[in-house]
Amino acid sequence: MPRRQAHSVLSVMITMSNNLYFKLMAILDFDKHRRAKRQSKSARKFDVQKLLIAAGAVIALASATVWLIRDAKDVADSFGPPEGSLIVNINAASEAELVSVPGIGPTRAAQVIAGRPYKSVDDLEKIAGIAGKTLESLRPFVTVDGETRQRN
Repeated sequence: MPRRQAHSVLSVMITMSNNLYFKLMAILDFDKHRRAKRQSKSARKFDVQKLLIAAGAVIALASATVWLIRDAKDVADSFGPPEGSLIVNINAASEAELVSVPGIGPTRAAQVIAGRPYKSVDDLEKIAGIAGKTLESLRPFVTVDGETRQRN
């Protein structure tokens, strides 16, 4: 990063942190020095309690954000059928049903859909990346006739 850009980024960060500091001080009412000297112990204790509550809220928000990001993949994966649980008709299946077939991801599912109609499962070989062993591993999970159904 060029020196001028680094300086600009640093100055923006300092400005943002100063703004945050002054806003926090205004919220917590610490910016009134004259009043702080005359405050009783209970009033100072109340200010510390407000500070602790604000810090707890920030920590709780950060924890919730980390949890959400970490578990978002698990939640998103739970919406489709489990992998390998279906026998899929490649001529009629939706993308989500095709993705449930082991070895087929979103890109390959789009390729399967684009190559329709298929006369036999062997026609999948015309898709790049599906040949020999890959086709044999897909064969128990795909069909060209009937409806998509649960695998026994």
